[in-house]
Formats: sequence, structure tokens, C-alpha cells
Amino acid sequence: MASQPAVSNSITVPASKTVSFETGKQLYAPSYWSHVHGSKETQLPLNTRLELLRRHGNFSLAYSTAVQSQMEYFGDAQGYIAYRVRGGMTFALGDPVCPPERVSTLLEDFVKARRRPSFIQVHHDTARVLESLGFFVNDMGVDTRLDLDSYNFVGKDKEWLRYAENWVTKRGFRIEEAGFKEYEAEILGVSESWRATRTIKKKEVRFLSRPIVMNDELDVRRFFLFDAAGKIAAFVFFDPVYEAGRVTGYVTCIKRRQPGAPQYAEPAIMKRAIEQFQREGLNSVWLGLSPLANIENREFRHNRILHWTTRYYHQAGWMNKYFYNFLGHTQYKSRFRGTEVKVHYASSVRFNSFRLLALASLCGAI
Repeated sequence: MASQPAVSNSITVPASKTVSFETGKQLYAPSYWSHVHGSKETQLPLNTRLELLRRHGNFSLAYSTAVQSQMEYFGDAQGYIAYRVRGGMTFALGDPVCPPERVSTLLEDFVKARRRPSFIQVHHDTARVLESLGFFVNDMGVDTRLDLDSYNFVGKDKEWLRYAENWVTKRGFRIEEAGFKEYEAEILGVSESWRATRTIKKKEVRFLSRPIVMNDELDVRRFFLFDAAGKIAAFVFFDPVYEAGRVTGYVTCIKRRQPGAPQYAEPAIMKRAIEQFQREGLNSVWLGLSPLANIENREFRHNRILHWTTRYYHQAGWMNKYFYNFLGHTQYKSRFRGTEVKVHYASSVRFNSFRLLALASLCGAI
């Protein structure tokens, strides 16, 4: 395959100034975090990224790579790689958004252009190409997929979801889908109350997780749990997953609730949303990354130091209590009994301590 150097498009547009394909209505706005801290122009117009996304955005991070504020882009109208730089180190997010036949060329060109980049949360085919380019490829967790054509809520394993829905219904709660503008002030209030309970309070977690956007967005779906007084108790937002120009599924993006909301709020919302997506004939719901879950490293040439480090962190009580609840995420998502799809971290260096610290800083964790 002949190498096609990536083109840096000379046109720049702020991330907040794009329009939808059909109506001309503005459908994307900066996240709350970027609004507070400033945004950055990109080398690849957002409309170009959205066109590529709708054709090739068939993985759970694809939407985030296209619209998340502060991202930089390597590519052209035939495909892109989203990345950010922290401490002089380059971190590419997710798989290349391009036709399958162009993945190898785009990765090769990117590796040549960016000194020793790392790749975060890539899938099998991307990992295979990176291994051929000399990278160590380590498991970094699993992304859980629910196949909607066969998924159901029967049996003992799914009893907790049925119970959650029944519990909130009997107590006067209701679940509805709505747009952002209808409940803008309440959404902000719930979000800020939820953040006040987190270990990381001062800023939105970002990069691996897309920060909440305080506006309506293209194809994003929002489901709310209202209490008996009509106030929002909790909500779950879903980012679209595309293939061949249409939405084929959704991935859970933002999940927040009032501190006093019932523990059954999120599973009840999830059950109702899954059923709605099934009625619409969609293919899948992705639950998002369970970081460091099911680390095996049996397929690719991997970094042994990183292998044992990540396995330890996933189980370490002090890490789960004070920094990030790895075990909680793993246990919650496993209860849906979906298909666990491995995702990978790829790096060309043996010692990754500084890179992982830079990544944690980039994500807002430190």
C-alpha cells in the first residue's frame, strides 16, 4: 500500500461554531470544562470530522474523538487520529476514524510525524498494526457491549434491573427522554451536586471520558429520572455510535444523580433506555470502559512491567478507595451480562511511569 502523507488542513474553526448536516442549526457547543478554561482551535474542520464519524465511527469513543474540546487532529478528509500532548508526550485517543483499508497508512504516518506517541483505548485491529510497528501492546481494560437483537431482562441475573425499575415506579418516580434546553438549570444543578461528592471535585474528568456539554448536541440522547415532585433526581446521557452514515447504537457517556437520589436510579434509567433503543431497531449499547479489568495480555507482545502494575492497581484497596474505584466499575458493568471487548494501551517504550502520570494529568485525575 502506497504511503499517503496526512494533510494538515489550513482552515480552522472553533469547536463551538459548527452546524448540523441537514438543518444548519448549531448542535454542538463547548463542554462546561472548556467554557471555563478556554478552548483550542483545530487543524481539521469539525464538519469534516463529523462526516468521517458518521461513516466510520463504529466504536464507543468515536463521537468523543470528533467533538471533545481541546483535541488535536492528524489527518485529512479521508480520515483522522485524535490526540493531545501533555508534558511533551503525545497521546492518541481511540482508533483512527477512517476506512478500514486506510488504518495502517494513517497509523504509520502518525508514528513518523509524532515522536514516540502512545495510543489509548484502541481495539484489536489497531493494536495489531501498532505491534507490527514495534509497539508494546498491553490490555487496559474491557468495554462492555450489549447486543440488542438478543439482549433481554429475563432470568435471575437481570433481576436487579427489573427490581430497580419496579422500585422507582412504585415510589412515584418517572423516567422520560428529553432535550437539554428543557431542563438546563436543573441539569447544571444536579451535575454540580454530583461533582461535590467526587474525589475529583474541582474539574471535569476529560480525554478518556468526554466532559458534560451544557447544550443540545447532534444525535446525543438524554434520559432523566424525575421524582414525585417533578424534579430531576438523576440522568444518563448517551453518545451515538455510527456505521455507514447512520446511528447503529449508543454508548453511556454521562451518568449523574443528586446525592439523595435512590441507588436504583441509574439501573432503572439504563433498563428503560435499552428497551427504547431495542424498539428503534438499533444494534448495540456500549457501557464504556472498565479500566484495568480482565488484564491478561495473551495475544500481543506486551510490556511485562506494565502487565503486573495494572493488575495490582485494579485490586489495590488504597487505589480503589482514594483515587479511582476500578473494582466498582468492573463489578457494576459485569452485572449487565454483556460481551466484554478488550481494549489496549500501546507504547514503544519499556518504562511508562512518566507517561502514565502525564496521562492521569491529561484526564484531570491529578
